Amino acid sequence: MTELVRLADGRTGALPGFEVRQANYSELAPGALKAYHLHVRQTDVWFVPPTDRLLVVLLDVRQGSPTEGARMRLVLGDGTSRLLRIPPGVAHGVKNLGVTTGRILYFTDVHFSPEPATCDEGRLPWDLAGADVWDPTRG
Repeated sequence: MTELVRLADGRTGALPGFEVRQANYSELAPGALKAYHLHVRQTDVWFVPPTDRLLVVLLDVRQGSPTEGARMRLVLGDGTSRLLRIPPGVAHGVKNLGVTTGRILYFTDVHFSPEPATCDEGRLPWDLAGADVWDPTRG
């Protein structure tokens, strides 16, 4: 058993200011890469089960941010349980490093909308930070 979060009225003390509006589940085939995804208004909170091993790459594309242009690589799962908070304006992608299907349970503070006027689902090229960033031994 892994406790992900304790909620009171959609809020959690572990993530100040974050109110859960939607919970989603995604799968990645072994070796699959999904990148880059970007939200203007939405915050994501990701959880990867400890039995899985996913490489996450974050790129700060927020103009004027103190960390504008920063890149971060981290592995989620891989024997650990933790949450990853991805703020609006931070591009994010994921690659399954495992040999089985990788799973992501993620929470958002905005409801998904397929309508073009309200959709907050941006895309950027997978190699925006270079193709080597997805190599687990380089980048």
